[in-house]
Amino acid sequence: MLFQIAWRNIWRNKARSLVVISSIIIGVWAGIFILSFSWGMYKNNIDESVYIQLSHIQIHHPTFKEENDSKYTITNTDEKMKQFQADNRIASVSSRVISPGMITSPTTASGVKIYGINPSSEVTQIRLNEYVSQGAYFDSGKENEMLIGEKLAKKLKVKLKSKVVLTFTNTKSEIISAAFRIGGIYRSKNISLDEVNVYVQQKHLQELLELKPSESNEIAILVKDEKELDTIKNFSVGVVPNGKIEDWKELSPELEMIIESFNLYTYIISGIILLALTFGIINTMLMSVLERIRELGMLMAIGLNKRKIFIMIMLETFYITLIGTPIGLLTGWLTVTILGRTGINLSMFSEGLASYGFSSMIYPALDHDKYVIIVGMCIITGILSAIYPAYKALQLNPSEAIRKI
Repeated sequence: MLFQIAWRNIWRNKARSLVVISSIIIGVWAGIFILSFSWGMYKNNIDESVYIQLSHIQIHHPTFKEENDSKYTITNTDEKMKQFQADNRIASVSSRVISPGMITSPTTASGVKIYGINPSSEVTQIRLNEYVSQGAYFDSGKENEMLIGEKLAKKLKVKLKSKVVLTFTNTKSEIISAAFRIGGIYRSKNISLDEVNVYVQQKHLQELLELKPSESNEIAILVKDEKELDTIKNFSVGVVPNGKIEDWKELSPELEMIIESFNLYTYIISGIILLALTFGIINTMLMSVLERIRELGMLMAIGLNKRKIFIMIMLETFYITLIGTPIGLLTGWLTVTILGRTGINLSMFSEGLASYGFSSMIYPALDHDKYVIIVGMCIITGILSAIYPAYKALQLNPSEAIRKI
């Protein structure tokens, strides 16, 4: 009986009930959209960092990163590369020679990080060829060809075919200067890296550094399934027993922190939205109770005890929440699904986003467990919001309430 009475009470004032239900729908939708948009940005940043900059696993000489000196190498790289390439769990693997240095143009100079790469290997590794905006990706066949970022090219005031000089120290701590010709200019989604990273032919850089052809400073690995990451790390220990093996979470702890803290963001963002919604529900239910003082007094007078009055008010709020939450959830899920495919184009903010490593194309995404958290918080909000109006109803004196005009 209470269930039916509570249901009918909701629709006695349809406009007011529909306003509250609409508020819940908009609140749930807004929470889902904000979270999915935020996670879409973060996920894009993480993917760009892993697939363009870090790779899933990096292997170095134990001292290389501490000293930042190219003389600390991994030996017999070719043999180790073959072992990694033979493993079908690995999507791609490449070796790199790395040296800090200075790049000088006729007008100015800048500090850079010089990567000696095998162009064909990096096509599947960092896909740098996809970001070449001017020129070509190492197609001249000349050993002194160089690829630099668009931001660095502007800083140096150089263009395609311009001549620049790289200065660095070799493995014998001797200062080396070598002339290079700009064969291509690239623009990635992280322009802060474009300003410091330059790419040259690995073989030529090895010769300048006086390294052996089988020596490199870094082996980078991309895996097919990230669930296999720990397994492949253990496998890497057997291939490079004396190397320092790190996955992307160890290489970039801030990315790991983003993932771990996103659950907290879920509660905070949803909590703020639902807190605002709580006051709306309390206000509406309190008005509903105050408008029915005489009616509630009569129900008490004919024998409906306070416990049942309390349950009835709670059920009214619960019904409203139960109507609004699924609709808001469905609306939010559809929004995320559609925009997750089409994306949100923020090209007008591309410069600002790129400076922080974010893409101008955002694809909202949200894990299923976040939907469960939002639904749970909505139901709890609805129940808590009903307590105060129900409590006020219990304070009524039946004899006084009946005489209320």
